[in-house]
Amino acid sequence: MIYRRLGRTGLMVSEAGFGGWAIGGGWGDLRDEEALAALRCAYGLGVNFFDTADVYGHGHSEELISVALGDVRDRVLIATKAGVDFTRGEPTRHNYQPAYLREALDSSLERLRTTYVDVFQLHNPPQKLARDDSVWDALADLRASGKIRFFGVSVKSANDALAYLRAERDSGQPGRFGDTLQVAYNMLDQEAAARGVFVEAVRQDWGVIARVPLASGLLAGKYGVGHYFPPSDWRSMWSPQRLAESTRRVETLRFLATPGRSLAQTAIAFVLSEPAVSTVISGARSPAQVEENTTASELAPLPEEDRREAKRLCESDFA
Repeated sequence: MIYRRLGRTGLMVSEAGFGGWAIGGGWGDLRDEEALAALRCAYGLGVNFFDTADVYGHGHSEELISVALGDVRDRVLIATKAGVDFTRGEPTRHNYQPAYLREALDSSLERLRTTYVDVFQLHNPPQKLARDDSVWDALADLRASGKIRFFGVSVKSANDALAYLRAERDSGQPGRFGDTLQVAYNMLDQEAAARGVFVEAVRQDWGVIARVPLASGLLAGKYGVGHYFPPSDWRSMWSPQRLAESTRRVETLRFLATPGRSLAQTAIAFVLSEPAVSTVISGARSPAQVEENTTASELAPLPEEDRREAKRLCESDFA
């Protein structure tokens, strides 16, 4: 496993991280035994960065991480998120009030069975939140208390990422809005690179966490037109038209896979080819998936010709 610096945090994180959404629930049926085996396999292969959120399975993802990694807590880095309030019934709502964030963090610490988290992230905060000093003062206080080592933002879009990068730059206070930035980036969605998010993040020394490298599983190349997702899988809400178009785009990229590099590994290696990315978090539901995803670290960076072609296809709307 290769490790990279997580921006100005100074933490050394595994290039291949572990995303905890899939094990929490909402991606079809999964037994806890399989999820625990996947987590332990990841640790055994050198993964030291585990990303989750309190809303993933309404805390179940955090509980599984505590069971699988509790005895090696001092050797792993755990990042979680808060801001989606599921404690007051459905539908969930966003809540970034300082009192709620403190409450959510304490609940996460209890589920994780730890006294601190390494990175505490606001989950999809709106751009206007950058103007609410009470939120950022509260996070700074939590850091001073030792309950969190670092904090950051996990943004919904490249536009939101740019808004926080601009707010940080204009504030003249490095670290005012945290030290880490989590953003979507994959071969189907290259907006973070195209819009200059990575350039500005490097300039300010934010640690970049890249999520959904497989585009919610599409870039594993296993789903065709008309694929059936069970009701327990959130992807069942995709329209047939969306799935068909996404499948078409994936097919234009399939030629990038080679006998020694699956399409999924190619997709993860593409993300790791971006120097600004500190770690890429891919979900896994079995040890086999963990092994495939983790091996991608050894295959990065992709040959420059492949990277250029993947970018060209995206710019041309995969024509």
